[in-house]
Amino acid sequence: MSSAAKKEAILRQFRSLTNATPQDAHRILKAHGYRIEPATDAFFNDEQAQINAFASSSTLDKKTEREVKERLNALFDRFRDAAVDSDDEDDEGGPSQPEDPDLISIGGALKMCEALQVSPEDVVFLPLSYYLKSETMGTFTREGYVNGWKMLDLSDTIEKQRKTLEKLRQELLENKPLRLERIAEEKSNPATASGANKGLYEKVYEYTYGFARREGQKSLALENALAFWDLVLPASPTFQRDGSAGNFTQAQLELWKRFLSEQTGGRAVSKDTWIQFLDFTKEINGDFSNHDFDGKLLEHGLTDISLGTTLTKIAFLCV
Repeated sequence: MSSAAKKEAILRQFRSLTNATPQDAHRILKAHGYRIEPATDAFFNDEQAQINAFASSSTLDKKTEREVKERLNALFDRFRDAAVDSDDEDDEGGPSQPEDPDLISIGGALKMCEALQVSPEDVVFLPLSYYLKSETMGTFTREGYVNGWKMLDLSDTIEKQRKTLEKLRQELLENKPLRLERIAEEKSNPATASGANKGLYEKVYEYTYGFARREGQKSLALENALAFWDLVLPASPTFQRDGSAGNFTQAQLELWKRFLSEQTGGRAVSKDTWIQFLDFTKEINGDFSNHDFDGKLLEHGLTDISLGTTLTKIAFLCV
């Protein structure tokens, strides 16, 4: 076999393993002397090559795509209509039509959770809402629902969706990279491009701030912030739990919540405070001794001045 023929055979083998585009396959193989093993390793460390591979291979044939969309639209209509039926039970009038045929409201979202066998208070509902592009709690648009479930392993039946949720839970707990299609979307938007490489947990934590806000509010009400910290922080890679290398504890979270409840006058939580608190959980050690901000010891029943001044720094200087 000629040298050119050998290279062509290696190229075909490499592309069958990776789905790399012809351009990326040639580039990576050439850089690694047409050796399959190091070239394959390089591909899986090359984010752009993976995105290109996904984009080139993700196009479904028209028949399959139409069938997937039909099934997802039917599921969407089922949950959208469930909310209307629920309202009709309390209404003496005849059956009503949904106000917006392309929107699942809170009643429908609860029916969706029931079908998926997941509580709306389960943390996995946050990454699901993120992928389905829900802007507010308990609402889903048709476009976000259909495209989101397509992105999540073409999950076009309830059974598939239940299995996908368990995968999504692990991806959240391990802060796995976003699905390649979502990375490509984020990179294409100047507003989100800089954070496209963050892991799923980090993206969901940031997303939760806007998701949990009351409609029309710029800041997150303290009661909502405390409730969502309770929900989302225990899933953080920085949180101490079985199978996690995190150091931040439930006791530390309780101190933070207590501080905000007692010392801030119920002040709403700013986005900077929300984001920087996650950074704080990554950096702080068990006794808070590696933070030593100048400040006054709070009358908070605490013996460690570092904690009081650290909390003061975060709560008041980030607004």
